[in-house]
Amino acid sequence: MSLNDLADIEWEQIACPVCGCPDWRRVRTMTNLQYRTSNEFQLVRCSDCRHVYVNPRPTLDCIGRFYPDDYSPHAEPEADNHLEQKQEGVPWYLSRPVRAIPGLRGLYYWLKETCAEVVPKVDGATPRALELGCAGGRFLETLRDRGWQAEGLEPAERPVAAARGRGFRVHHSPFVPGIYEPGSFDAVFAWMVLEHLHDPCGALREVHRILKPRGWIVFSVPNWGCWEPRALGRYWCLLDPPLHLHQFTPRILRRILTEAGFGQIRVIHQRNAFNLVWSAGLWLREKCPQAQLAQRLLDFAPNPSVRGQLALAPIAKVLAWMRQSGRLTVAARAV
Repeated sequence: MSLNDLADIEWEQIACPVCGCPDWRRVRTMTNLQYRTSNEFQLVRCSDCRHVYVNPRPTLDCIGRFYPDDYSPHAEPEADNHLEQKQEGVPWYLSRPVRAIPGLRGLYYWLKETCAEVVPKVDGATPRALELGCAGGRFLETLRDRGWQAEGLEPAERPVAAARGRGFRVHHSPFVPGIYEPGSFDAVFAWMVLEHLHDPCGALREVHRILKPRGWIVFSVPNWGCWEPRALGRYWCLLDPPLHLHQFTPRILRRILTEAGFGQIRVIHQRNAFNLVWSAGLWLREKCPQAQLAQRLLDFAPNPSVRGQLALAPIAKVLAWMRQSGRLTVAARAV
């Protein structure tokens, strides 16, 4: 369906989802540049805790209509090129003679490591994990390969079938209380999910309930606290309203995790500069709609080539070192 054909959507004005304060100030009014909608959305900042969120927002019953059929997180990326791939077609920098150079293999993996998906070490022969928003099950396969008993939860129908086709147990539902028994999991993962939820604080409390004592929650979110949203403005690719209902900072994340019963909180700045490419594509597409380069930049971000990752790695490493990465990975334990 067209995202511009949403006249009958129900909207709700809300108080701050973090602290409950009813007062806010407008940050900006914007459209969704990614999906080129004409609908305008308002981003506001709480006058008390300064959390940034979309207000008014579509109701929980209506929000699903804003997700297009080709929503990219629901599609599985192509298999990444890696060192163990077949020799045919391997670029020169991954050829066997080059890889034989002492230290180069380690450098390659260091450059490619983004800290986007962190898997904690837990006790037990077969730890049990849940992924919220598991899409087609790519990360569930990673967990299974590492010895985890993994299952998922996914509200979108089409990727559920793909994940089940890979042999995983997947619950087709939004994440609501009561689906899982208390103390069911050693870890819960949620990659770029929390910003989509109407009640992220309630979701964290529910995760705490279904985790075993000292269990882990590990998730990623966009980082509103870095330089990117200020410098890139409405072209920042991770604004994405109203799919992204919240824009978190490390300070707010620590607060809501602590209030939900978590400790040992670690906030990791991902070594990831793909936002810059993605945002450049959005800017170029608006300024030069016929430019083929714009679409190439937009296609690169969700499925970057090895060459592109290596080229951007130095920038990504510096931004992470400066604690200015546009994406955060967060790990915390139930206490």
